[in-house]
Amino acid sequence: MNKLKKELKSTAKTILKILNKLKGMIILYTAILVAITALNQTSGNNMTNFEDSKPSVLIVNKDSEDNIAKGFEDYISKHSEIKDIDTKDEDKINDAIFYRDVNYVIYIPKDFGKNLLDGKNPSLEYKSCGDEYSSYAQMMVEKYIKTVLIYKDYYSGAELISKVNKVVDKDTKVYMKTTLDTSKLSSMTQYFNILNYALLAGCVYCISMILASLNDETVRKRTIISSFNYKKYNRIVLLSNSIVIFAMWILYMILALILFKDLMFSSNGLGYVINSFVFTICSLTIGFLIGNITQNKNAIGGIVNVIALGTSFLCGCFVPFEYMPDYVLKIAHILPTYYYVANNQLIKTMEVFNFESIKPLLINGAVIVISSFIFVAVTNYVSKRKQIIN
Repeated sequence: MNKLKKELKSTAKTILKILNKLKGMIILYTAILVAITALNQTSGNNMTNFEDSKPSVLIVNKDSEDNIAKGFEDYISKHSEIKDIDTKDEDKINDAIFYRDVNYVIYIPKDFGKNLLDGKNPSLEYKSCGDEYSSYAQMMVEKYIKTVLIYKDYYSGAELISKVNKVVDKDTKVYMKTTLDTSKLSSMTQYFNILNYALLAGCVYCISMILASLNDETVRKRTIISSFNYKKYNRIVLLSNSIVIFAMWILYMILALILFKDLMFSSNGLGYVINSFVFTICSLTIGFLIGNITQNKNAIGGIVNVIALGTSFLCGCFVPFEYMPDYVLKIAHILPTYYYVANNQLIKTMEVFNFESIKPLLINGAVIVISSFIFVAVTNYVSKRKQIIN
């Protein structure tokens, strides 16, 4: 036991000396975290009103002389951002859809108004980019047509158009009632999402560089001939690295306390802290695995970028889940970062913390913990194989 403590103390001192040379990168990752959080800081006012977003729409009206068609075009124009594109050039229209300059294109056919009044329910041709704005535009189209069909038997001419416009233009006010400071929680969520990058990059870089230094030929030979087997050696190095990594995590929590103050002592704040602590353990095991796979100091920087930046982009740290394609999200599901970010998003919206509400958090956290055990098992296997080879 005394020998283990002695080895642990000696290894920890060596790691701290190595870490002193790496402090510049830790400062860099911290600066990136603070900079991105600062850019995403909002005014701090609660969001209590809802404002609908306007889709970008292009209207090709081939029945422009008809009053019903005119009223329809006016209604869509009022609730949309109308794009000015040459309607005779289909290539330009297709390009606008492809590059999402336009969400929805409506083709109003000739005799549209007449056929609608005759009860024929004419079909409209349309093109869309398939996003939520396109769905909103489609809802407006269906709303106007259905309203005309309902009132055409009771009104006619200008009176019909007036009645339809009055019905479809009726405003609905939506108020969001919540006890949460949604603006500050959004900033806090962004901070803890980006913390994934800082923790993962810091763990992989620092641990890989530390292990590369400990893999110096003289140190490696001393370890091989010592009485410690690979499991004991990994345990000593893992514990020593843990001190460093959790010190880094504490630093980031202090920084969060400075940025978000009282919110850190709320139930939501505690949720973020616990979630980040669990992910820190996972980051530690990932860093330890990568450090055992390669001791090439020149390659470590590239590996850090691939792992930290790659997982951050794939798992919603920089780009929200709702804007990501389905195939990307399917890939993200195999990565622990996805469950860390998913928990942050859940915590942001939680007002009541009980077993039922935190059950998804526990499931996601369990996935992260299981991933950590898998990384540890793989690390032990890699280390054992290396010891046999050497």
